[in-house]
Amino acid sequence: MKILGFQRPDGQLGIRNKVSIIFTTDCSRFVAQKLKLLFPQGTQIFGYPGGCAFQDGPVNKLTALGNHSSSAAALVIGLGCEGTDAYKIADAIAQTGRPAEALKINEAGGDIMTVEKGSHILVEMIQNASMSERVEMSPADLVVGSECGGSDSTSGLASNPLTGAAGDHLIDAGGTYMHEEVSELMGCADVLAERAVNDEVAADIRGAIEEAEARCFEGGRFSWGYGNIQGGLTSIEEKSYGCLAKSGTKPLQGLLRSYGALKGRPNGYYISMSEPNSGTFSGDPEGINQFAAHGCHLAMFTTGCGSTTGGLIPVLKVIANPTRMQLIRDNADFDATPIIRGERPLDEMGAELYQEILNTAAGKLTKSEIHGHYEV
Repeated sequence: MKILGFQRPDGQLGIRNKVSIIFTTDCSRFVAQKLKLLFPQGTQIFGYPGGCAFQDGPVNKLTALGNHSSSAAALVIGLGCEGTDAYKIADAIAQTGRPAEALKINEAGGDIMTVEKGSHILVEMIQNASMSERVEMSPADLVVGSECGGSDSTSGLASNPLTGAAGDHLIDAGGTYMHEEVSELMGCADVLAERAVNDEVAADIRGAIEEAEARCFEGGRFSWGYGNIQGGLTSIEEKSYGCLAKSGTKPLQGLLRSYGALKGRPNGYYISMSEPNSGTFSGDPEGINQFAAHGCHLAMFTTGCGSTTGGLIPVLKVIANPTRMQLIRDNADFDATPIIRGERPLDEMGAELYQEILNTAAGKLTKSEIHGHYEV
């Protein structure tokens, strides 16, 4: 299947074509949501629920998401007195050549006037976006992330290694693959350091995992998800090595510590990390949108307990738990239960999951997209 992407002025190629509605503080979220309701087709909404104080992390993340390859234009809605300044974010997005405008509620005349002015802007942006140039993409153009959530005993045995195998296929085709959750890689520093492309990357991954270990065990105990325990995971070590299974087999190119850090770097395997204080959501969707801020076109999400997680990029749900696959089939995209049943080998199904990545990039909607799970 041919992948026809959307050409952006800054050279990026996107697999989806949306106009971004961005709120810079919780005080402007309501107006942004009103605009999203008025223009449900062709738009996506996200923002920062804090915003009062100025912090680089949220500004950088909102800018990176506004500059995402699937974002054709952006309308930034602010209240007017917050540190995450709407004009600053819109100006930064506009520097990539995308249409970007900002409105501040306390300057525009209140909610009603802001909605009216924003509506005029969005009509033009959506119409222009519908005429975005289509260009052919190859697997080498793709950036894909992998996250696990609601993990159970089948995650580390089947789902996670399956995404690692699919990631290997993508890298072999010239693409880029990443995962996150450094805090769940406790005890894995030596393994990953041995796969580092140089001593600097090896030291970086060791330091990151050691820092996560110290933070997680602060106070003498580590707390982890109750669903993990219900799902049959017996220890944090088991969870960690299950998380490691997502990494595949390729050399570790580096840790991504700042949004947009992939530009100019070689394709391959990376570990995604968030910038300080840049969280915009609680729970699993935060990781999906972190991938988006790092430039991922789409993400795989493995779960054994079940999940409905979506985000600003397409999310492929991978499930290997036979019981859960039946219970939450309407939310699952890839059935990995044949691995657990011993019916099919991992490498064979890894190639199939890689093909599903290509299908999604070519326009096939994921279940989270169909249901409207765009958690922000």
